[in-house]
Amino acid sequence: MTDWIFSGNRDSFDIDNYLIDFDYIYWAVKHPKHQNEIQVGDRVFIWRSKGKSKDPYGLVGFGKIIEAPVSKHNVAHPEFLGEKYWKVDEVSGVKSGIRLESVRLDLKSGLVESSLLRKDNELAKMQLLTAQQGTNFKLTSEQFQKIWTLWSGYSLDFDDQEYETDESKLRTRIHKSRERDPVLVRKAKENFIKTYGYLFCESCGFNFKKLYGFSYAEAHHKKPLSQIVDGEKTKLSDLAILCANCHRAVHRINAEDPWAELLKLHKKL
Repeated sequence: MTDWIFSGNRDSFDIDNYLIDFDYIYWAVKHPKHQNEIQVGDRVFIWRSKGKSKDPYGLVGFGKIIEAPVSKHNVAHPEFLGEKYWKVDEVSGVKSGIRLESVRLDLKSGLVESSLLRKDNELAKMQLLTAQQGTNFKLTSEQFQKIWTLWSGYSLDFDDQEYETDESKLRTRIHKSRERDPVLVRKAKENFIKTYGYLFCESCGFNFKKLYGFSYAEAHHKKPLSQIVDGEKTKLSDLAILCANCHRAVHRINAEDPWAELLKLHKKL
């Protein structure tokens, strides 16, 4: 497995709206060497370059490679290519598919500013920061661990100088979400209670009411959004009742059928 940073120039491409609108994205892979190296399962940080904007720039997303680089004419989900977001000619017709796990478009939501990377001697030497040109940058394991530390909200040891930031300012947060039908979710929970008498996690069996005294659970759509086609109807049977832990875990399982894999982990399948 290899780790990467994929960079995008917001003067050339509307990165923000692309990341908001899709959680399955495609990124250009320009050089033949990288086209051969990038594999399914590789981890990827998304970098938003400074461009002409005065907004903070740096790491704005994280995900995993789901499709190795191929011609854009052969991708599995051409509807997610996002060609309308290009402001100039696209960098390359070869694309790699990424399932996003997290998007952070501003400081409040966790964007990692470029200045934090520059404070570390090793990270400051990365081609991403020195040349400030290119699209795909391979990371060493040490570089990835340091960047992951920053992405996780922790500070690196910058010569024992503590990093400080003003979190008292009010900022507008940009959320990336898919609108699910709240009526369908409510009916799924009502049907579950009608069948079993209370809500519990279908994966691990956790019972909120037994421990906390109130009934609570979340509804999970078994079929990933990337597999849903336009006009497809969602039924009550397409939803599962999960605790918050299992719900977050199933969205991070890298498999063709994450729901089945979650059930296997808990020996329910």
